[in-house]
Amino acid sequence: MELEQNETFEIKGPQLEVLGQAESKLPAPARKRPVAVLFLAVMIAVSVFGIGGARLKGKYNNVVSIYTEESDRHGNGIQGDFSVQMDNAANLTRQCQKILGQDSAECAAVSGLVAQWETTPRTPSAQYEVITRLNGAVDAMYSAAKAAASGEDLDRVEGLDANYVSTQSILEREIAQNYTTAAQEYNQLAGSFPASLIAPLWGAGEAELFAAP
Repeated sequence: MELEQNETFEIKGPQLEVLGQAESKLPAPARKRPVAVLFLAVMIAVSVFGIGGARLKGKYNNVVSIYTEESDRHGNGIQGDFSVQMDNAANLTRQCQKILGQDSAECAAVSGLVAQWETTPRTPSAQYEVITRLNGAVDAMYSAAKAAASGEDLDRVEGLDANYVSTQSILEREIAQNYTTAAQEYNQLAGSFPASLIAPLWGAGEAELFAAP
């Protein structure tokens, strides 16, 4: 494949910084011109024309889309299930408020986290932090309401909590099987040589995991 004669490729900004870091890691003799220039030229050629850069960026985008956008043939996906979980938490909170009172600290904690979710970035690390706190707050609220409820109120609380726990299990399984596996495979690839040098040129960073840092 031949490029048009007037087509140029310019390395600047963050790309120059990455190449500079790569050059600094060369052995002292290799940092001398023209050896270093040849090395950088090879790296640029690999990142632009080789399978490296474009494929890495494509794989990175695919991994991100699994978490943020992708859904199955039934329309179910990670972000969609998170929305269902927020609805479950809100429904359970309303029922618990009838038992514990509108000013219940346990109910207020859950309501605050549900509201916070609306402005939480759709990234695994940010959402993990909020959903982990929410799971704990929902458990505390449910325990308090269950201890104070009886009859139909108790049945409603138990049913709504069962919905929350069920969706929680679905999310954990979905993230582990679909996203975490893909993210770990990509990170292993992106961390190998020469991908570790090429990836930054294409904005293909490390894929975040849905877990505590």
